[in-house]
Amino acid sequence: MADDRNFRSHYYEKVGFRGVEEKKSLEILLKEQPLDLQRLSQFCLRFPLPTTFREIVWKVLLGMLPAHQSIHEFVTEQRTKQYEDLEHALHVMRKIDNTTPLPTVFLHMYCIEEGRFIFDDIQLKNEVESKVFMGMAGVFLEMLNDNRVDAYWLTKGFYKLQEKHKDIINILVSF
Repeated sequence: MADDRNFRSHYYEKVGFRGVEEKKSLEILLKEQPLDLQRLSQFCLRFPLPTTFREIVWKVLLGMLPAHQSIHEFVTEQRTKQYEDLEHALHVMRKIDNTTPLPTVFLHMYCIEEGRFIFDDIQLKNEVESKVFMGMAGVFLEMLNDNRVDAYWLTKGFYKLQEKHKDIINILVSF
């Protein structure tokens, strides 16, 4: 069977630049309506994710955005409003102020959403899970240039994914 790629693709591959074909494949995946989450996640497992597509792929795979791209803008607006409502509620309860570190704000917001909000900050911050969540929040804030809304939702999605696969992760880490 003949390879349908052009001569440049063969040349790039021989000198170690496979990214040209990978980028085209990812662009094709991202044009699908709705997005095929299974194929998208398989792509991420097999190839490095180009920086230009990283944010949108993470948002979709971590559940921040749905597979139907036609409603991404609406969902983003709703997530922003929900973030603002949670932040406002924490200000009203005097759990946070303008000097509270964002990872701590995110932790309180997550606890409210999960129905496990407690008023004892010391106990909450000393829990191992809380430290893990705040560490993830710090990383997402740094990666997203302090975009609070996206960082919160991606932290929440990544944390939930990590919790879902905790047993497998612990086995892998022990090797």
